[in-house]
Amino acid sequence: MFQELAPHDPHDKCGHHYVICLDLKNQRFEVLDSMCSTADADLTLHAEFFINNVKETWNRHYENSKVQIKHFPTEYVATTNQGNTTDCGFHRLGYFAKWEGRLVPAVTTTTVVELRKIYT
Repeated sequence: MFQELAPHDPHDKCGHHYVICLDLKNQRFEVLDSMCSTADADLTLHAEFFINNVKETWNRHYENSKVQIKHFPTEYVATTNQGNTTDCGFHRLGYFAKWEGRLVPAVTTTTVVELRKIYT
């Protein structure tokens, strides 16, 4: 997900990346964020907005499926903090590459450097 940090300012396109996973096996949504926690109301409001839209869309398109997700809770997974305000995108890429639903991948400074090389 990409969260604009100043949505009402048309000149400020600064934002923050985080991940929302739909875990069908464990019947929940998982939010991984390297900068914010559940105490951050902006994060929870943003994540819940999109999760509710996914639930509505699923219900509309898969109403006859044996798997229904409208009751799935949201778990905010504890991750390591990134230590700055610029590497959230690299942490997100690390989560995409290694998240398997149990152990939070360790995204270190070395990982960020390697991801920057790949991205460049």
